[in-house]
Amino acid sequence: MARAHPIRIELNDDMSEIVESVLESGEFQSADEVVSAALNAFQVQRLLANFAPEELDALIQEGIDSGEPIDGEESFRRLRAQFERDFGMKAE
Repeated sequence: MARAHPIRIELNDDMSEIVESVLESGEFQSADEVVSAALNAFQVQRLLANFAPEELDALIQEGIDSGEPIDGEESFRRLRAQFERDFGMKAE
């Protein structure tokens, strides 16, 4: 987990009510989690804004055309094995 850096922010009444409402719903355990989720969504939105819709469609299609998905753990196992073969040392 990444190291936390304390930052003080002030929210207007509307934003504060949103945070409080989400906390009351039990969806998140802390205001930190709410703000982190909002920032992650903001980052995704910024990333996606750099692509034209047809570019996103092409990337999605490329993923679909690439074949059956590989389990994440299996993929990392293969990468570690390839690293060990290529560099003669254990991957951590």
